Amino acid sequence: MELSIIIVSYNVKDLLIDCIESINRFFEDISYEIIVVDNNSDDGTIDDVCLRFPQVVFIQNRHNTGFSAANNQGIKISKGDFILLLNPDTYFIDNSVKRMLDYIKSQGDNVIMSPRLLNADRSLQVSAWKDKTILVMTMELIRIFIDRYQLRSFTTPMQIDNVAGAAMLFPKTVVNNIGFLDDDIFWMEDFDFCYRLRKGGGKVMYFPGASIVHYGGGSTDRNLNIAYANANISKLKFYKKNFSFVSALLASLVILAHILSRLFFFMLLSPFHSMFRKWVKAYIYTIKKYFRFIFLDDGALV
Repeated sequence: MELSIIIVSYNVKDLLIDCIESINRFFEDISYEIIVVDNNSDDGTIDDVCLRFPQVVFIQNRHNTGFSAANNQGIKISKGDFILLLNPDTYFIDNSVKRMLDYIKSQGDNVIMSPRLLNADRSLQVSAWKDKTILVMTMELIRIFIDRYQLRSFTTPMQIDNVAGAAMLFPKTVVNNIGFLDDDIFWMEDFDFCYRLRKGGGKVMYFPGASIVHYGGGSTDRNLNIAYANANISKLKFYKKNFSFVSALLASLVILAHILSRLFFFMLLSPFHSMFRKWVKAYIYTIKKYFRFIFLDDGALV
């Protein structure tokens, strides 16, 4: 088996079906398996996917285990020499995966690679990121984003800090070298995975010779509370796990400032639109989760 494609789903049945259909349409030249790990969807995902695609290996979780844990379930039963972690809100438009495999084989056995991601209108999407340093997070407070590689750089293969987790390809030997995704981190699990690989002497690559459509959003848009809380708490977990106490303390202060500033801003706008009121509720939920993590070490994600 050359490739194992692992897709984690949660109430995204239609997107998942489109994704699998696009894989089956363009992956004729390689031997592959599709492993779907469903985190207790209630939209009919299980019945419809099993009926349409009997060849798919399906793992049904009885509760939402989170993105990292579900991917790890798939990795553990995978048979392929290479692993492609793929979001269900992605769609292949050609045989990109063959070009990805050909390229990654030339890069050694300790590498993570991401293809070019496209928006629904086929415009270029940022899919390579610099590290989330204290400076980067501080600049984000004033809406200045310096963690993104310039789009003009996305035309040739390049070594980068982090890939987007929407489509992440690597030899299975990587797991032997650095371990699985961190079950306790969601939203920064791709950064943590790439950081551990680079720390161990591996490299992270961006490969524009392959393109995949990534719609974005998916199941995270269905629950802003959890999405915003996970995004912020996972940054804290990442710093606490990988850096010094001082760095983790500085990160916690910057993240707190981010949460409070957004909460204040959306409170001012809340009388004008229901969407702003949803964001207020999401950031109130996030600040509660923040303090529970700081004082009670309660970092439950889902």
